[in-house]
Amino acid sequence: MRPAHPRRHPRRLTAGLAALALALALTACGSGAGSNEEASGDAGGKPQRGGTVTIDWVADPTSLDPLKYNVFGVYNLLGLVYNSLYRWTEDGELESEIATEEPQLSEDGLTVTIPIREGVTFHDGSDLTATDVAFTIENVIDPENGSIWYAGLSPIEQVSTPDDYTVELQLGRRHSVLSGILAQVPIISSEKEYVATETYAQTMMGSGPFTFVSWKKGVQVELARNDEYWDEELPYLDGVVMRTVKEDAGRMANIASGSSDVMPMVPFNQVEALEGRGVNVEVTPRSALSPTIFPSMKEGRPTADPAFRRAVAWAIDRGTLVDQVFKGVAEPASTVLATGTPHWDEELGSTYGDAANLEEAKAALAESGVEEGTEIELVVRNEPLSISMGTVIQANLRELGLDASLSPEESASYLPKLFSGDFDLMMLNIEVGLTSGYTPMYVYSALHSESGANYTGFADDELDGLMEEAISDPEDADAAWRAVQERELEVVPLIPTVTARYVEAYSDRLQGHTPSSLFSLRDLDRSWIAE
Repeated sequence: MRPAHPRRHPRRLTAGLAALALALALTACGSGAGSNEEASGDAGGKPQRGGTVTIDWVADPTSLDPLKYNVFGVYNLLGLVYNSLYRWTEDGELESEIATEEPQLSEDGLTVTIPIREGVTFHDGSDLTATDVAFTIENVIDPENGSIWYAGLSPIEQVSTPDDYTVELQLGRRHSVLSGILAQVPIISSEKEYVATETYAQTMMGSGPFTFVSWKKGVQVELARNDEYWDEELPYLDGVVMRTVKEDAGRMANIASGSSDVMPMVPFNQVEALEGRGVNVEVTPRSALSPTIFPSMKEGRPTADPAFRRAVAWAIDRGTLVDQVFKGVAEPASTVLATGTPHWDEELGSTYGDAANLEEAKAALAESGVEEGTEIELVVRNEPLSISMGTVIQANLRELGLDASLSPEESASYLPKLFSGDFDLMMLNIEVGLTSGYTPMYVYSALHSESGANYTGFADDELDGLMEEAISDPEDADAAWRAVQERELEVVPLIPTVTARYVEAYSDRLQGHTPSSLFSLRDLDRSWIAE
């Protein structure tokens, strides 16, 4: 762990996507982008105060609750309004934020002591103390709250506060990635009772560099500079506005004209078009996004049978998805543990290969007892990328002999449909770093039977035990995670398709900002406008 440091300005993307995909593979472990002064040019080398950054996001937040959900849009805001104990850097290291140093572990690894920074205040003026940290963690590990971080912190059995600025955690088992999860969890005030999906559903109140001003649903969320921020030099910006602009064409026009500063989630097939209009575009070097098929586990549905799920997995033409939909900025995926990330096993992670294997698929279909001609519905979000993927997969399932239909679903009804189980197959993005930073905890969150992010209710005692062992600081972590991947391929709880990278466009006037593989805009506290 290291102290905080200024962000580096990213390289611009200037080559075509085909060349870029190769270049990323060659440079991901190579030299960095250089210092702010080197990369930013004469206009923006020195931080300046003032100005508002405008972000065009594609969908309105579902809720502003900092503990319940952690989806796109909301996550972009959380790190600006709230602080966490630690903070991820883009090179995969942790630095202290509200904690003053890394956790102190007892000899058996089951007692974790964390010192808390003094002089931090919430936006209402109250002091942030160990009581607030304990309050936050206790609400996360309360299963009744259904927190997105429940699985990540579930080994915590008790939280205590020996003094105002020390938190002590008692664990039921060792937890090798605890600090990485704590770096994701926003700290909330204990002054107000927390009720999931109610207390902070439409408002925000943290200790972060920006304060919440307003949320006009369907229009924008507005944040303002926190003049009482504990780091007196930050932030440089006066404010941040996140607008809801549902059409990609509108977002592209705005970033090209200069009426917005950041365009998250650039469509893969539009990168060269934006470059041609003089826009800075960057593809992150780390795996970031895993579009995954969630099978319904409802009794009586074909998808409740692991052999049928395996048939679907073998039938998908991942190479076509990579080439046609993602324009080469993705790799085929066979396991939830994302391609190229820590502990990913290349042999197991490449099981299903690049092309559809109809021989294996038909054998698995026969094993399941599901007849050819069976109607199967694939639900996707009603947006271009998901529909493009769904169209390819629908054709693959028809080649398998299934009567596959494609059902685009609006954002407002998407999660309720997922939770209901009233579907056959449903496409959902697993954002590799969104809940777990640069750790493999997202696998545990997605697959463990007690996780709030296990949306289908899949349960397998053997897989649960293997994942618990893998996160408990085993002597051979690679072997432990290999066992997880082996069991996953046997029971097929989810059906991975590809692992893609995150693509973001940003304006020339925004300096000090690095597009993040964690989908985070958190470094806007250290970014500035160069006019």
